[in-house]
Amino acid sequence: MNKHRTAYEIGRSQVTTQEDVIQLFWRITHRYRSHFSNVLDLGAGDGRFALSGHYTSYEGVEIDTKMPTIAGLPRTAIIIHNCVFEHQKEGYAACIGNPPYIRHHYIEEIWSESIAAHLTEKTGFRINRQCNLYVYFMFIALLKARSDGLVSVLVPYEWVSRPSAEPLRKYIASNGWHVDIYKFVEPIFNGVLTTASISVIDKRKRDGKWSYNLIDRNGEVSQLKSITGSDCDILPYEGREQLWAMRGMSPGTQKIFTLTEGERIHAGLHHDDVLPCVTSLREVPSDLLHLDGSAFQKRFVEGGAKCWLIKSCDDTISPRLKAYLDSVTSTMYDTWTCNSRKPWYRFPLSKAPKLLVSTGFTSFGPKILVNAVKAHAVGSVCGVYSDIEIDWSRLQRYLLGFNFEKRVVPHAKKLKKIEIRQLNSVLNSYLQQEVHHA
Repeated sequence: MNKHRTAYEIGRSQVTTQEDVIQLFWRITHRYRSHFSNVLDLGAGDGRFALSGHYTSYEGVEIDTKMPTIAGLPRTAIIIHNCVFEHQKEGYAACIGNPPYIRHHYIEEIWSESIAAHLTEKTGFRINRQCNLYVYFMFIALLKARSDGLVSVLVPYEWVSRPSAEPLRKYIASNGWHVDIYKFVEPIFNGVLTTASISVIDKRKRDGKWSYNLIDRNGEVSQLKSITGSDCDILPYEGREQLWAMRGMSPGTQKIFTLTEGERIHAGLHHDDVLPCVTSLREVPSDLLHLDGSAFQKRFVEGGAKCWLIKSCDDTISPRLKAYLDSVTSTMYDTWTCNSRKPWYRFPLSKAPKLLVSTGFTSFGPKILVNAVKAHAVGSVCGVYSDIEIDWSRLQRYLLGFNFEKRVVPHAKKLKKIEIRQLNSVLNSYLQQEVHHA
């Protein structure tokens, strides 16, 4: 990030790595080399990775000048306060560390365009601007490690499958570098849901092989059957056809734009000021298949769920809704989405889907409801739409009988997520099946 990155953005990216995890990280890393001549730690924080490991010299690059250096830093180690993308030195035996994790929404656009162009020029692979910041760090680590060097980093396991990280995977594959992924079986960072991994790219070993493993905090390693951990291949990512999925709306912040029944009444809003919406299917019983008026009333309105989407999407809003919006302070809507439009509250309204699908699930597959009440999908609930006539109950039965769990990369220990383009691939398969049976 550039030197003018705000404290908010710096704080967002800083996650403390526990000492036992660092010890385990070095144990895994030293499986590939017993000693390193020189090590670069990208996003070094307080330099705690320097306290372990076998190396001749360690350089940690950290952009936050207010970050205090950890006590006991070896004489062979230094912390350089700079942006790692402005760090000119290359030719490291190893590039290591816990790179910052920041979604693309919070990365300054001018900076990302500049760095992406630089990385594209160096690697020949066009960077996806929707990738997370740690992907940029992995690219720069590969560039700064010498031709027989090693890159070993603590990063989310999802990079092995996410479309936004595909250019990184292709760059590695094009060079034939060996890759070993060690996915943690338990959370290692407090408050971070995403499954972490120790990802090792060995530039010296050019066999083009990728292996996937599980690892616990004691260092016990077991090999996974595949990237998904099951005997099934990962679901492919496909585009929109005549039947397609679309992610839930992101109006800005659910705290403002979605209301419970009690919040609607307290705000003095009438039903003319809101639209029915669904933000989560977590509390919905698995035997509920149709969301009609009575089910919506019982499960969402009376159940105290966020079930009303304010109609600030309209060109004309009521005095009641205007008064509600005027009561919202700027700090309450200080999000990338709200700040990128004028007025801050006018969002584009997507039409209500025919099926409501929870993108997150714990086993087998997500909950799926036929949307008879025409509720709008918001947040983690996505929608299914069609350009052609569909028997929605039949499609619902097909999806509920599909084992998604075996075909996706786990997001966390218990939580699985279905990506929109992966759901599209299942919908496309359904269409092909229907055509075949017609």
